[in-house]
Amino acid sequence: MKPGAWLFSSGRGEVADTAALKRAAGLGGMVLDVWENEPEIDRELLSRVRIGTPHIAGYSTDGKANGTAMSVRALAKFFDLPKLAEWRPAELPAPREPQVIELDSRLPEAEQVAAALRHSYDIRLDDQRLRDDPAGFETQRGDYRIRREAPAFAIRGGGAEARASLLRIGFRTV
Repeated sequence: MKPGAWLFSSGRGEVADTAALKRAAGLGGMVLDVWENEPEIDRELLSRVRIGTPHIAGYSTDGKANGTAMSVRALAKFFDLPKLAEWRPAELPAPREPQVIELDSRLPEAEQVAAALRHSYDIRLDDQRLRDDPAGFETQRGDYRIRREAPAFAIRGGGAEARASLLRIGFRTV
């Protein structure tokens, strides 16, 4: 890994070698969602990454609903069930957080965007849970909370550039 580079890994834990990741950890930043030898993750590696999560990419309610819809549509196609060809799940539960995010236009654009992203999903909470209880990796995955993606939230106020960036991510406006 080049000095100053960032590594984001959310695919398969077996792809990266833990020893190599530990050697590279000081060169740049690492965000790991997948780990070699899950659920027995290397605690030293966890201590070296900037953010670590318990293999929960795709665990949002929206991600699970989209995966289910894809499966139903594939089965409908295979079994020639035209009534299910465009199946969608029922309305998803509302986010626990307020659905309208007030942006502060006095803040720089990057801070406005970061605040909206943290409001919709604060990855630091999952990171802290894993650091507090690495042995609870499977429990954290199995009991994962309801988490909604950007389209479940609307933004109000803020600067034009921040709003444009958030709209591209999928947030709505009020």
